[in-house]
Amino acid sequence: MSKELFAHVSSLLHKKMLDDGFKGIMEYRPFSDDYWNTKPKIVICNYENFGYQDCEKPSLLTYEDFKWWFDERLNKAKKRGKSKTVHYSVVFANALQKLINKSENESLLTYEAFRKSYWKYDELYKSMKSIMYMNLRPTSASGNKQEIGETHKIIKKYRIEMKSFILALDADIFILSTKDSVNLFNYIFDSKENLLIFDKQTQINNTLYFSIKHFGRPNYNYWYKKVLNIVDVWDRKL
Repeated sequence: MSKELFAHVSSLLHKKMLDDGFKGIMEYRPFSDDYWNTKPKIVICNYENFGYQDCEKPSLLTYEDFKWWFDERLNKAKKRGKSKTVHYSVVFANALQKLINKSENESLLTYEAFRKSYWKYDELYKSMKSIMYMNLRPTSASGNKQEIGETHKIIKKYRIEMKSFILALDADIFILSTKDSVNLFNYIFDSKENLLIFDKQTQINNTLYFSIKHFGRPNYNYWYKKVLNIVDVWDRKL
C-alpha cells in the first residue's frame, strides 16, 4: 500500500458521493507523509463530526484546521470547533504512540502523567503529525448529536468504497471508538471469522482493529488501561 493508492481510493469515494449529490463530504488523510514511514501506523477513528454539512465541495481536514478542533487556546475567543471528543482522542493517541515506540516506558508515563498530558499541546501536536485521524462517517452531521440512522444509510450505500478506504490506509493499529461503530465495521468487512466485538480486538490481514468506548466523556482510568492493553497486544504480535 502507498499514499498514492490511498489518494486514488479516497478520490473515488469522494467523486462518487459528489455525483450522488451529497454535501458536507469530509476528506480525511494523514496530516503528513510521516504517517506512511512510521511503524506502527496508527489510525484513530471516531464516529462522526458536525458543522460542515452545507459545504458543496469536500472539506479537507488539514493539520492546522485540526488544531482548532481541540486546542482551546486557539478557541478561547471564538470557541470555534472545540471538541472534547477530539481532545481526548489526541491524548489517547499521544500516550499510545509514546509507549508503543518506547520513547517513554510505563514507569515514566504514569496514570497521573497521562491525565496531565491533556494540557501539553506541543506534545499532542507532535504526535498527531504521524497519526491518521478520521471519522467513520464520510460526511458531516448537522448537529452534535449522533445521527445514527443517517450514518447507517451512508455507510451501507458506500460499503465497498469505505472498505477500500480503510484498507488503503495500511494501518498496523486501527482504533475504532463508540459501540455503534463496531456494527458498521462488521457490516463493511462482512467477515464472520474476524468479527469485531465491542471493547475487544480482531485482526484482518496485518491490521489490528481495537474497539474502545466513546471519547466524548472523560474516562482516564479506562483509557490508560486500554493504552497498556494495546501496547501489550502489539508487542506480542511482533
